[in-house]
Amino acid sequence: MDQDRELQRKRREFQEDLNTRKNEELQQVIERANKVVKTLAEAEKYDLILQDSVYVNPKHDITDKVIKALNAAR
Repeated sequence: MDQDRELQRKRREFQEDLNTRKNEELQQVIERANKVVKTLAEAEKYDLILQDSVYVNPKHDITDKVIKALNAAR
């Protein structure tokens, strides 16, 4: 019984640590992406860039440009 409780406690601690680390890494990626988007917006003189939308005409979609810029910055 004690071993089971200890195992469950360690599992919860591990899961919390994993979630914390995942959130930290995700935040870094988001910050990098936002910098790239801002640089691209200034360079190409965009007035507005939306990260979430229901529909985007492909001629206005800059996702590929952002991904290429992120990959080039590595």
